[in-house]
Amino acid sequence: MFQTRIFSTILFIIVQYFIFVHSQCPSNVLIEPCLCIENNSSTNNEMVLYPTLTDMIPIRQKSIVCENIKNSSIDLRSIFIKLSTILATNNQSYNLTNFNDFLLHNTEINHLPENIFGNITFSYIILYHNTLLNSIDINAFNNTRNYVEVFRTLNTSLSDSKTLFTIINEFKNLRLLSMENDKLKSIPDNAFNHSELRYIWFGAHYIQTSQPIDHIGKYPFYNVPNLDALRIFSPVLTKIGKYSLAINRRSTLIDDDDLNNMLYIEIAGSMLNASSFEPTSLTRFRNRAVFLRLYNTSIDYLDENIFQPFLETHPASLLGVQDSNISRTCDSRSLWIKDEYCTNINSRENRVYGTACCSL
Repeated sequence: MFQTRIFSTILFIIVQYFIFVHSQCPSNVLIEPCLCIENNSSTNNEMVLYPTLTDMIPIRQKSIVCENIKNSSIDLRSIFIKLSTILATNNQSYNLTNFNDFLLHNTEINHLPENIFGNITFSYIILYHNTLLNSIDINAFNNTRNYVEVFRTLNTSLSDSKTLFTIINEFKNLRLLSMENDKLKSIPDNAFNHSELRYIWFGAHYIQTSQPIDHIGKYPFYNVPNLDALRIFSPVLTKIGKYSLAINRRSTLIDDDDLNNMLYIEIAGSMLNASSFEPTSLTRFRNRAVFLRLYNTSIDYLDENIFQPFLETHPASLLGVQDSNISRTCDSRSLWIKDEYCTNINSRENRVYGTACCSL
């Protein structure tokens, strides 16, 4: 009986391996309750819209989805260890262990353990609508950290800034970080050190997501030389410190004067007002053109001592104040922008947008 079991197990592993070798995915029986998105085209990166109860999530094919898991104690790690074991039967299984996306969606899982993926690697990690997820082991993604290019969270209970940013800093090839509607309260000093990172999003205006960030440390984005877009949307943020937005020089491979390489910064928060910006907080961009957009703030006038130096840091820098108090009325303290920065002769020449002062 024992020998029969061993033979059956070996036969199962061999069969599963050959199934995988001749397809993009392992059998879903092997990775239950997860499933693999099969790729029926000639490219591994073809995008599909994966349907959920609330949304359509873009997922690349040859990806693994774990969703609607109501058992909080399920051992995802054992699933990936088992998959790793099967793939290890081939000494040249490098391409077989490389998947595109991992989506954890709508589960009651509260913790991601050490080395959760075994020897399986993913380039995108997406954690959506896992409201009980409150912790990730600092070594959870050890074997995949050099492959991760995109890390996204939405509607989780993740809040430990120290652990999260330690994990994120291990993703040396990270290109996009998006964290929305979690419980992140602070961005620490020197939070990022990524040469490939281009997009950092803490919330989004168009879908009204945010983070409860009440503190931004010193130089968190300084060592992100190729940053293209930064979003910080927080209903409790009250201050932008003098070093909070400081940026180091652009990569030497890119022309700093090329307007196509403008840095886009979007900040939103109802508790931000005219005195929230410390002196020089908007001038530390190393002569790089910046389009600063302020959404849904309580700013009722543009302090000349703060915003005029910003507009002078680069002749192509722009300021937008949509949906703020100043967009409805023009305080006399903001009239300084009228003659020089919003001419109304040619709208393409205007450098300040969304304020009633430009309509006078």
